[in-house]
Amino acid sequence: MRAARILLGALLALCLAVSAGFALDRAIIGETDRALQQLRIDLDGAGMQLRRPNLSDKELASLKVTLEKIRTTAADRSIKLLGPLGEVTQQLNSLGAAPAAGQKEDEGVAQSRADLTATRDRLQSLKAQLDVVTVEAEQLSRSVSSIQRNQFFGRIFDRTRSVFNPQLWYDLVAGVGVLFTGLSLMLRNWWADVSQTAQPLGLLMIPVFVTAFAFAFRLLKRFFARWLTGYKASVRPIDNMTRLWIILRALMVTLAALAILFLPIRFALETSGYFSDATPRMVMLWEAVRDTVFTTIFYYVLGRRMAAPGRPEIRIVNMDERSARRFAWLVGLTAFAATFNKQFGQISAGMYLSLNYTQGQSALGALILLVLTSLVLLALRKQPGLPQEDKRRFYFGWATRLAPLVWALIFVGFAALATGYLALGDYIAHQIVRTAMVVTLVFLVYYLLDAMVQASFDPQSNFGTFLRRITGLGERAIERLGLMFRTMVDLVLVIVGVPTLLLLWTLNWVDMRGLLTTLSLGITIGDVTILPGTLAIMLAILVLGVIATKLFNSWLDRRILSDTRIKKGVQDSILTGSRYIGYLLAGVFALTAAGVDFSSLAIIAGALGLGIGLGLQSIINNFVSGVILLAERPIRVGDWVSLPEGEGIVRRINVRSTEIETFDSCSIILPNSALVTEAVKNWTHNDDMGRFSVDVVVDYDTDAEVMRKLLLDTARAHPKVLKHPAPVVLLTSFGKNGLEFVVRAFVADVLTGAQVASDIRFALLSQFRGMGITIAQAVPVVQAAK
Repeated sequence: MRAARILLGALLALCLAVSAGFALDRAIIGETDRALQQLRIDLDGAGMQLRRPNLSDKELASLKVTLEKIRTTAADRSIKLLGPLGEVTQQLNSLGAAPAAGQKEDEGVAQSRADLTATRDRLQSLKAQLDVVTVEAEQLSRSVSSIQRNQFFGRIFDRTRSVFNPQLWYDLVAGVGVLFTGLSLMLRNWWADVSQTAQPLGLLMIPVFVTAFAFAFRLLKRFFARWLTGYKASVRPIDNMTRLWIILRALMVTLAALAILFLPIRFALETSGYFSDATPRMVMLWEAVRDTVFTTIFYYVLGRRMAAPGRPEIRIVNMDERSARRFAWLVGLTAFAATFNKQFGQISAGMYLSLNYTQGQSALGALILLVLTSLVLLALRKQPGLPQEDKRRFYFGWATRLAPLVWALIFVGFAALATGYLALGDYIAHQIVRTAMVVTLVFLVYYLLDAMVQASFDPQSNFGTFLRRITGLGERAIERLGLMFRTMVDLVLVIVGVPTLLLLWTLNWVDMRGLLTTLSLGITIGDVTILPGTLAIMLAILVLGVIATKLFNSWLDRRILSDTRIKKGVQDSILTGSRYIGYLLAGVFALTAAGVDFSSLAIIAGALGLGIGLGLQSIINNFVSGVILLAERPIRVGDWVSLPEGEGIVRRINVRSTEIETFDSCSIILPNSALVTEAVKNWTHNDDMGRFSVDVVVDYDTDAEVMRKLLLDTARAHPKVLKHPAPVVLLTSFGKNGLEFVVRAFVADVLTGAQVASDIRFALLSQFRGMGITIAQAVPVVQAAK
């Protein structure tokens, strides 16, 4: 026996060692250790660089990129260690608890336990060090952001000369001469360098390429003519999608035309040797000219298509003809001023012109932008717009509510320039223009997508007809699909628009990338780290669980419950309970996939108790009451119940409430707790049989026995009146007006009692007339006047 135990222990140790070897790639420890050392070296170097004084914006931006890379790498490697650490911990748990003091353990098992413990400790140590590197890199990155903010606000609120200072404009005029002299010298030097080696014949490629690209573009335009210009040939009136599509088409054509113009020129200059060895300043000049022309023409076309001077039928903003013409030109001039000021400001800095000139240039550019922005607002402010009978939708109407804010920013910009805060005024002027440009483009795309969705689901449109023919969906399903797409469009607007505004006013690309990286690395809640992939798995499990539950309930209802003789209320209780169990299992599996440990039931119970204490008492009470209703079934779906609120048929028993439909087709929504704690009259609790009564009052001249027999025969003759219990006739009273009889009978379905009673009354009325029986009438009481 002892030899067998030793052999069994050795085999167990061997299996554990082999499984550990297959489950854990031990090379990851050495690789992680080397990566940790390199990350520590890079982090120390970044810290030393950060301690240097007077770091420039470029150096700070580069340092922040380095720190973000260190933080991301360390966090990613720390997360990758969770898998091996979990495997080692699981193998240690499979060995069971360590023997108590004084007890011996098989040598193989003990060795495996020692190896696994050492491996676990090493992995935990590496993970802890990586977490420390992540935290330190994040702290240094915050320090860099703090320095950048301080430098930014230092520049913004650096007070220099006011725009009312003549010396500012004198230095600007003097600097312009220096700028043009420098540009002329740069061009002469460039020509002197390239004229000896360049091939002038290569410039002939420019017209060739322009012609070829233009021809190809024309072919593509003709190929897509149906979608680009189809609105002209259509007999239908121009809809919203067509008007927005005209703008998008114009912008695409503009971009294509500019690309056809600039790309061949750049390519020909490169291949012919005129631009192959260009200096950085020459490249900067080329890019300045290119960007200025691109931006100016693009936004001029955008403003002209939005205002559509001369073509009010395709105008998307509500303005009159005069304002439309002014708006297009003002938008183009504003785009030109903003881009020209920015690009040639960079050229001035690259040519190391004096600070006095750059201050004057930024002040002039800011003044021009603020004036142009004011003229745009004035052009849109007081104008009658299009005729009132034009009921089509106009866009960007919400922008008028932002006009006071824009006016306030313009006033602050002018005040900053007047008081000498030139950088602040320049920043405000450029941010107003940049924000307006970006927001206009984002909302234009949003409006176009929304209009496309609405037009696509129009039964009269081509796509709407195609969709209905292919899918076979009904109008209700089409509407739901359209609602889903519109919701997606709204989400895209938020997802794209909010980060764009943050980038314009607060964050930079490094900060935004860091935020996205942090989200991609997961969110830690306690000891649980939820990764995006884990979150996707959770949602997938929940969706699959809900779908599986619905399919199971459909199968249970169609294949099993429908073929049984179980009452409808019991069937509904079974289906509801099955649905609850399916949803509960789906939630448990989803949380398990996220790494939630359900062994900590005390924590879960504490959280649940806290939630109940903070205001969930009513919800929990109604939920538990709903479970009681399903379990005890004091009422069921299809029961006829009477309550102080009214009486009717139970239609649904939901998680929180129960729906009762009255006989007037009114729905009563009651909390489940009210049906458990209060008295409820249930006409069909034990069975569906019910009793009804028919009251009859006849004259005293009527033979009572004849009347009794007539009433019994009429009741028994109705096919829905039960033979057992048999109907009875009672002479209930000698009334003031006559003999008072009552017929009491039973029906199998209490819901038919009222109809059966009505049928019996009709039959009795007919027989009374044939037999001469008179229904007693009330005797009027005459009182003598006092």
